[in-house]
Amino acid sequence: MPVIAQAPAGGREERQGLRPCASSPTPESHMRVEETSAAAEYVQGNEDRELRRLMLQAQVYAPLTEGVLRGAGLRPGMRVLDVGCGVGDVSFLAAELVGPTGEVVGVDREARVLACAQRRAEVLGLPHVRFQQSSLESLPVGAPFDAVVGRLVLMFQPDPVTFVRRMAEHLRPGGVLALHELELAAMGLAHPKLPLFNRVWGWMLPTCERVGIKVHMGLELVSTLRRAGLVVDDGVVGGRLGVTPDAETTHALVETVRTLLPHMERLGVALAMEVDIDTLAARLTAELRSNGGVLVPSLMVGVWGHRPGPV
Repeated sequence: MPVIAQAPAGGREERQGLRPCASSPTPESHMRVEETSAAAEYVQGNEDRELRRLMLQAQVYAPLTEGVLRGAGLRPGMRVLDVGCGVGDVSFLAAELVGPTGEVVGVDREARVLACAQRRAEVLGLPHVRFQQSSLESLPVGAPFDAVVGRLVLMFQPDPVTFVRRMAEHLRPGGVLALHELELAAMGLAHPKLPLFNRVWGWMLPTCERVGIKVHMGLELVSTLRRAGLVVDDGVVGGRLGVTPDAETTHALVETVRTLLPHMERLGVALAMEVDIDTLAARLTAELRSNGGVLVPSLMVGVWGHRPGPV
């Protein structure tokens, strides 16, 4: 698998359609996953602060996701299904590749995130993108799609292989499935060592594991697609390289910690007073500045394959 070096995605809020969904942040988070339960009930909730975090985080993930979609062969005129589309970022990347002669359908269970996605599509001027409230299980198998895509979807599924099989049911024979997941178990690579960053990752990883998130999903993508009956074609690996104190990186990390903090406390992983969430970003930035090292906040893996059968 080739390696893609991730550069900061950047981009103005207006270009990304961020502002239509960014209202006043709320202090509470509706995290519905219980310890050792299936993480299909998305652990990070859908509060305004969380929607904002997801959109900013998507700017970091965009270069690798676009590389996955291009590698998978998305091109003008194709019909694409985006499973677990959230606020629409992957749908918009796909829409750029398939153009106005193509079609992108984004599906998600949450009406609130879909309303946000629809407003963003209107701001971005993408009439060939539409969104539908549905779980994958209840989505009717209608006219098959040329491609089915998803980002950070399988890590929350109790049975990723079965979920991929259901995704493939919506593909035409020869159609492509393209997925982008995190390898959470590899998060936090740094040199020299960064004690506070390591401590934060030491809080996050066991919390994710205990609420049922698949922390090895990135590196399990290939075997998952094969077990689901697809032919794996290729894949990429990438990560954001933090070489200077970076507000975007620390902000995304701190907001993830914020949404996980109630679980950390409930599970006895960390106490709110030791996390000190309101000063965490400043402390992380100061550590990176004084250390002078580099870090890879997350390792991202993208894999694509196709449904067997005559094209």
